[in-house]
Amino acid sequence: MKNFLNKNIILIALIQIFYCPDNGWAKPISVFVSIIPQKYFVERIGGDEVNVHVMVKAGESPATFNPNPKKMSRLTNTSLYFSIGVPFEKIWLSRIKAIQPSLKLVPLNNNLPLIMPSGHQGSKKSFHEKSDPHIWTSPPLAKIMAIKIKDALSRESPQKAEFFKKNYTALAKDLEALHSEIRDIIAAKNTRSFMVFHPAWSYFADTYGLEQIAIEHQGKEPGPRALQKIVTQAKKLKIRVIFVQKQFGLLIAQKIAKMIGATVQEIDPLSENYFENMRQTAKAISGANH
Repeated sequence: MKNFLNKNIILIALIQIFYCPDNGWAKPISVFVSIIPQKYFVERIGGDEVNVHVMVKAGESPATFNPNPKKMSRLTNTSLYFSIGVPFEKIWLSRIKAIQPSLKLVPLNNNLPLIMPSGHQGSKKSFHEKSDPHIWTSPPLAKIMAIKIKDALSRESPQKAEFFKKNYTALAKDLEALHSEIRDIIAAKNTRSFMVFHPAWSYFADTYGLEQIAIEHQGKEPGPRALQKIVTQAKKLKIRVIFVQKQFGLLIAQKIAKMIGATVQEIDPLSENYFENMRQTAKAISGANH
């Protein structure tokens, strides 16, 4: 009899936890995101009220990614998809929408000051399609993304709106503190230029008054003439480190590093540990010419 009563007490407690009078059984909101940093932001705001899946996992490239059938099948039970402008979305978002017509697409890069990689010319549409998608590398822009996430989750689950707002407020304060910390790190050094293989840090550079020099141009490795120009510029600026990410161009970066007497160092804009990664990146870039 005692065991029976205990089991019923547990059952009643579970019902109280998971059942919402206004919305029936309150399951976590099923969310898909394109890349890992988005997962961090959605989970900071959504907490236990979201169940987040990531399209591009660690080590995969958003430029060449193709989702497998198993991953696509998970979309059938998904409520929200937060896009961000990475390359694979151009082909796959329309296919995803066809598979799940009721899926709500929330573009986190809409109405943001997008940056075009240097040398691009073309129409307004072309600009939007080919602009640098790495908006999260700027903490102030990440804060704007967080507002969009908070608003979308609140629309999906209005009874949890205050919970999402509270979590957003905490995240926004952390992003403001991070922004201030990075400014101090950059200001403490004289470094104003840094070299990367893949131009993933345009928004970071723009936010903190830096110049990003990219080896790759519009997705292509440099030819002999462009390579010589890069080497000359690197020597003039006394570049001592070339930054790479594991998804792109290690061999060509190593070749240029050897030519200019520099080292190669990995920094990854797709890291899930957003705050620590941004701090370490700021420290690495600020000391890159010393």
